[in-house]
Amino acid sequence: MSNFDLMDPAAQDGAAAAAEASRQFTIEAWTLYGIGVVVTILRTYARAKALFYTIQSTLAHSVGSIARGLANNGMSDEERAALSPDDPEYTLR
Repeated sequence: MSNFDLMDPAAQDGAAAAAEASRQFTIEAWTLYGIGVVVTILRTYARAKALFYTIQSTLAHSVGSIARGLANNGMSDEERAALSPDDPEYTLR
């Protein structure tokens, strides 16, 4: 016989209620922990993504600033051929 069988019915009910309360608490604690981990992972992902876009925008601005807004993509072949190699615009495009 176990000690549980030797208890009076009120003590058995109390022990069963305590075990159920402990089980419910464990379920709630792990559920809240899981939600917290998921939220933390999502926030970390969002910050990393924002950092990537910030770096990308900064690099795009730097390239445009160094090139002084001049690009080769808006020129026709004739305009490109008409640029003099001595012109500073030639080296920037």
